[in-house]
Amino acid sequence: MKKYIISPQCLNLVREVCEPYGPSKRDKNVNKIPPDDNGAESFQEYFLKTGEEPVFINPLGDVGFKILFGNSGEPSTTSNNKDKSIVKKGDLLKETLNSFFDQRIPAITKVLFKNAETPGKTIHERKVIYDLLFSDGSEREFIVEMQNQKISFLLNRMHNYMARAHSLAMNKGTSFDHNQAPLVGVLIANCIVHQDPRIPCISMTEYGDMETGVVTMHLSKIMTVELPKFNKRLDQLNDKKDVFLFLLRNLGRLKKVPPQLDNDLFRPLFEYAEIANLKKEDFMLFDKDRTWERKRQLELETAVQDAKEQVTEQVTEQVTQQVTLKNTISFVTSLILEASMNEQQIAKVTGVSVAFVQNVKQGLSLI
Repeated sequence: MKKYIISPQCLNLVREVCEPYGPSKRDKNVNKIPPDDNGAESFQEYFLKTGEEPVFINPLGDVGFKILFGNSGEPSTTSNNKDKSIVKKGDLLKETLNSFFDQRIPAITKVLFKNAETPGKTIHERKVIYDLLFSDGSEREFIVEMQNQKISFLLNRMHNYMARAHSLAMNKGTSFDHNQAPLVGVLIANCIVHQDPRIPCISMTEYGDMETGVVTMHLSKIMTVELPKFNKRLDQLNDKKDVFLFLLRNLGRLKKVPPQLDNDLFRPLFEYAEIANLKKEDFMLFDKDRTWERKRQLELETAVQDAKEQVTEQVTEQVTQQVTLKNTISFVTSLILEASMNEQQIAKVTGVSVAFVQNVKQGLSLI
């Protein structure tokens, strides 16, 4: 059987399109449950298997994040305000963020949600819709954003959101003292935001002097939580910060509560995250988002399949052309060597140009 060589360009095209879509090898390793010391994967009994329906909402998406951290809990009233056994609205968000903060950001004592939609002041300005916007009862305000997919302008968008919030503090009037509230932005990303490997999973951006490293302005802070940089197993979780990072990454993949997390501190989060426990309006939001995600996934799979079929057709066409060319060269070579025909006669019989016949002759060193 003859062997035909397919052009490198054609092979590269096949590789690019026919590679399984989805996370890169690095991202697959990040999302994979780390193996234990014996090489077997740990704690698989707590995670969903392929095809199983989710038990808990996924906080990595906008809808799941807002349901869990924005809607969960009872409204705070004078009668239940001091009852710590009752989870109030905003408590889950407060506990999560406080576990991420260090001495640079004092702990949040309460969460007072504000309208997250900020319309433009003119028809030419875009409106801004934050995932969550709240104050803590002091002069501070917080903007919390969850981003599940990587986008190139993610950090720039967070800066723009902060700038819009600061600009809204400049109310009309005779006083221009610019005494707006300090603003803390929290960007939780299921992707790598800072490519520099020296930057940890949780990092802080502040205004400071570059030479001394001294913070010179406390008006704006941006905390970035890069979830792919966190890859601890269940048995490696040391504190609340580790647990909340683990749950942000894996809650949507769990099918039951691991015993080490079944305690008074984390049990409320699982109870409010369980799909069967969702309030009717929250379940409708969740179900709509789930349907949209399944539709998007189906469209993606269809697009990939169409691309594979298109590439297959292109490869087949290229191979056919190469086979045809080789067969033609073989036929012309036979006529040159065995038939008493001139170049014009051979060109007419084979349907090629005289120059083509001359090139074949040159390859045979007959010219």
